[in-house]
Amino acid sequence: MNFFIIFMLIIAMILGVSEAIWHKVVAPLSKCEKNRVIIRNELGPGRSLEYHCHSNGKDQGVQFLKFNEERNFEFVDHFFGKKNKVNCVLRQGLWMQSSSRDFEAYHTSKSNGNNCGQTREWIARTDGTYFQRNRIKPAAFVFAWINKKP
Repeated sequence: MNFFIIFMLIIAMILGVSEAIWHKVVAPLSKCEKNRVIIRNELGPGRSLEYHCHSNGKDQGVQFLKFNEERNFEFVDHFFGKKNKVNCVLRQGLWMQSSSRDFEAYHTSKSNGNNCGQTREWIARTDGTYFQRNRIKPAAFVFAWINKKP
């Protein structure tokens, strides 16, 4: 009889903890705002930006942006299951000979499960690529263009 009471107490504790996890972690994620990766061209008038991004094996294809144009990719991170990862490469200049390195534009955070409404902005300027997270601080220089010989 004592084992049965202990067993029932353990079951009650497990159900209480799982309900708390549901209300604190899982339920808020179902109302999660989409995350965004933004690519923006600030190279100057008449200068095009080529970008090529892929996310979790899905190729977005080669795209072009005119000066002051931007494109964004929206997606939701799931608490359970596949983690999101977006990789991109940017190119600009005559015959698109200047390029960025292949960089990780976004990845699902491992530190917390709440990745709702995150924004990762990548800005192409004449001296290189800049990055801004959640539009909190001004964009910061990340890396210079790599010039390929024609």
